[in-house]
Amino acid sequence: MQLDLTDLDNFADGFPHDFFVWHRREAPVLWCEPTEHTPDGEGFWSVATHAETLTVLHDPDTFSSERGGHRAYGGTILPDSPTAGQLLNMMDDPRHQRIRALVTPGLTPRRLVAIEPELRARTRALLGAVIDRGECDYLVDVAGELPMQVICSLLGVPEADRHMLFECVEGAFDFGTRRAATTYTEALAEAPWGASRRRAGEEDRVESEPHNPAIDLYQYGVARIAEKRACPADDMLSTVVHARLDGVDPPQLTDGELQAFFTLLFAAGADTTRNAAAGAVLAMIEHPGQWEQLCADPALMPFAVEEAVRFTAPAAYNRRTATRDTVLAGCQIAAGDKVVFWEASANRDERVFGADAMTFRVDRDPNPHLGFGHGIHFCLGANLARLELTVILEETLAAFERVELAGPVEFTRSNKHNGIRHLPLRVTRARRD
Repeated sequence: MQLDLTDLDNFADGFPHDFFVWHRREAPVLWCEPTEHTPDGEGFWSVATHAETLTVLHDPDTFSSERGGHRAYGGTILPDSPTAGQLLNMMDDPRHQRIRALVTPGLTPRRLVAIEPELRARTRALLGAVIDRGECDYLVDVAGELPMQVICSLLGVPEADRHMLFECVEGAFDFGTRRAATTYTEALAEAPWGASRRRAGEEDRVESEPHNPAIDLYQYGVARIAEKRACPADDMLSTVVHARLDGVDPPQLTDGELQAFFTLLFAAGADTTRNAAAGAVLAMIEHPGQWEQLCADPALMPFAVEEAVRFTAPAAYNRRTATRDTVLAGCQIAAGDKVVFWEASANRDERVFGADAMTFRVDRDPNPHLGFGHGIHFCLGANLARLELTVILEETLAAFERVELAGPVEFTRSNKHNGIRHLPLRVTRARRD
């Protein structure tokens, strides 16, 4: 059995779980020959199982986020990216940890506790705007809107700009009929900060695509960074712009690193939570009894949130590059080889999650999912995502007694991001005692 994992048509109706059941059982680590859709025209190793994915994540010396072997740069997406070493998720230690430390003060437990009342008020307003209609597009009206508002607030971005920025993110995460190799971070590589590291001749291609959404987001970030440099405020972007790294030359982030940081953080904050929230509601519709069970026992919410992340796996895959010859699950991997591991598959591994790994359960415990990654690149926004998911799901269950599909679900066409484009629902207002 074989499936072209670089042909986005194979992901247009959701993640192809049937293939990955076979992949985990028959070939935990599989060599994929290049096809007409494969970036860079070269093959790669595909890792499907939970155990082998953990092996890769826990050995950054052998499996680099930046480069390996003969490659000038690698990255965490299938095509070699000139932003490797500049984007936080494409850095190796020690610089990765130093820059990561600049962000964490904006995501402390104290700060998250302080913003929870505002999150609830915003969520109730979003739900209140649709409840009298009796129907909504849950992805657009609720799940996509709240994370966008939150990340704007944390970064100090004017809320009035959020829909314009949402269009940049949406156009970059969902590629419709565009060429199959494109992913959001590949589009980032076409933004101006990567120009000095592109291969000769590629600059002309950038200039011929003036409406690249990543470039639009990049240009917006340039303006916001200049603003924060001149007039710092109490927000995460101001903190990072003015932070200094001890013992590092240069001691502050470069303009390119700041612009990459803004774009990556905005895109990640706006996209992943919305897909987990919408995916959780869809999963409860498709698994009868889970909505009612969660309503009847609110203490299950922390378990339901983790299950939402496991089951939806918003980041479908990540990539590393082998820095030296090694062996993984009996396969000989050479220095410079691309190694792609699928969190969306690892999160359904029967050897870890049991015979019901393909089932959504709000009471699943334990739940060692990899939806937030693992090891040095564990998601720095995990606690924020958990808070947002908790608030969205709690307020949704409180507002609606019943939800059902009002039309077909539309998925994003991407092998990198498990996303929903539209989730049309019919909703019934919850009875108040």
